[in-house]
Amino acid sequence: MKGTVNPFEPWRPIESRIPPPLHAGRPWRPPPPPPKRPAVEAAPFVEPVKPSRRSKAPVAPKRAQGQTRMPVPKSFSQWMAFIVLCVLGIFCMDSVGWYRTSHIPRLAVLGISAGVLAGMAFSRRRSWYTRLRWMAAALALAGIALWFVPTTHGVTLWSAYGRIEELRNLPAGDVADYRQGEEARKTLVREFPFFAADVRGAEQTWLRRTVEKAIEKSDRQLDKDPDAALTYLHQLDQELSRMEHYALVRKDMESARRRAVQSCLKVAQQP
Repeated sequence: MKGTVNPFEPWRPIESRIPPPLHAGRPWRPPPPPPKRPAVEAAPFVEPVKPSRRSKAPVAPKRAQGQTRMPVPKSFSQWMAFIVLCVLGIFCMDSVGWYRTSHIPRLAVLGISAGVLAGMAFSRRRSWYTRLRWMAAALALAGIALWFVPTTHGVTLWSAYGRIEELRNLPAGDVADYRQGEEARKTLVREFPFFAADVRGAEQTWLRRTVEKAIEKSDRQLDKDPDAALTYLHQLDQELSRMEHYALVRKDMESARRRAVQSCLKVAQQP
């Protein structure tokens, strides 16, 4: 064995003390030392850090006495519910002021839908999906109340629009159907005052169409049978004179009757 052996630990070899061979071409330059192996450093011991408690949110300063502020909802659903409730409240107040007690069934259903909407919007115990479904159902119930729930006199918003459209499509000269629906139109205007302009416009349009058709028919009969034309105009004038908007067509009827009378005189003067 090369080198000296430790007598106390003969089983453990020692490093060789024989110098390394020199380079033949460069004997004056010693060989480089052998590379040292990097020592493995032990990881430092780190004590676990206990999580600190969250600090409470700063409390807002109290407002002065006499100054009140309504709590404003922060989430999107609460904002939507707040806006919808404001709109429904305005509509209900407007309904109470204009329609009085005849719209109590409609207002009751609107109040129920508003209560369901508010309860679901501000409820924290249910999931957002359940709350959204109940809010959609409340809005659907409010829409049904506005359109299909009748008043105490049996008039709904849907039937009101249908009555106006029926009057606009009424054939000219159909006096019997016009007189038959006159009472229903008065009830409609009394229950929904904002339809008064539409009903008045539809009645005036029908009256003008009727008079124009009657004058055109009588003018075609003047050459053949002026007596029949005069009789037809006289009967129509008696029926229309009891209507509300007769003043709009009075001059046209008088002119047509005058022409019919002149035609009758011409026929009577002929030999």
